[in-house]
Amino acid sequence: MLDYRIDTFLTLYEEMSYRRTAERLNMTQPGVTQHIQYLERCYGVKLFTYNGRQLGRTPEAERLKCHVDAARAAERALRLSFTETDTVHLRVGATKTIGEFVIVPQIREYLRQESHSLELVVDNTETLLSLLSRGELDFAVIEGVFDKEKYPHHLFKREPFVGICGRTHPFAGKVVPLEAVFGESLIVREQGSGTRRLLQQAVEDRGYGLERFYRCSSVSNFSVICELVAKNGAITFAYEPVARSRDDLATFLVEDMTIHGEFNFVYANADIVGPQIETFWAEPQAEA
Repeated sequence: MLDYRIDTFLTLYEEMSYRRTAERLNMTQPGVTQHIQYLERCYGVKLFTYNGRQLGRTPEAERLKCHVDAARAAERALRLSFTETDTVHLRVGATKTIGEFVIVPQIREYLRQESHSLELVVDNTETLLSLLSRGELDFAVIEGVFDKEKYPHHLFKREPFVGICGRTHPFAGKVVPLEAVFGESLIVREQGSGTRRLLQQAVEDRGYGLERFYRCSSVSNFSVICELVAKNGAITFAYEPVARSRDDLATFLVEDMTIHGEFNFVYANADIVGPQIETFWAEPQAEA
């Protein structure tokens, strides 16, 4: 069992404010300070420092956070192992492309077993990583960009990241110059989305920003994005499974902008997550 002062550290790590941490934990600010100072004496390092009035985390705080996340995951696994049961209950996160267009066959296969149950959270990368850090997910399947130094992970597969338009759009099935793409109405995912960051990075690598497009709109739901792309003449950028989800969508490529994104399993403790992933990610059986 972790020292109770670790909860104070985790809360301050999230809030980055002694005042908000004290309010959230129903403590005094001096009490929060005492807990952090105790941990700093215990480990012999500084965990938080001020730059002017701005509180910042030290590299040692980041290392302690990773250790605590792994320890909490191990403790949960230990508690579950003390319960004699054949039931397997997994808490899984998936980013929106994976949740809406990739993961459903695996869910069906996993739930064929009556002893299996599931909590599935489909959300953007930022939210899932936060849930994972708080120990509220066993693992997540995440597309695109995240801090690989901070989160243990391993590669599931790589997917082409392509332009998507309607079947009758002039770009359909073609390779087009970036300057032509800038003349289009672009639909992107919300801030915090891995696919949005992947597109932003690719465009910024070429010296531009998303504001260079004729019009840029943000929509958090892929079904809505697909409808706008198919029926309103807009374009988007996403992984190929999105385009394969509808007959009225097509793909296009941008000259000198070939992008492949990663789908990764991300977790807190590599020692215990392997069997969980294997149980969940079985190859789907062919439908009779």
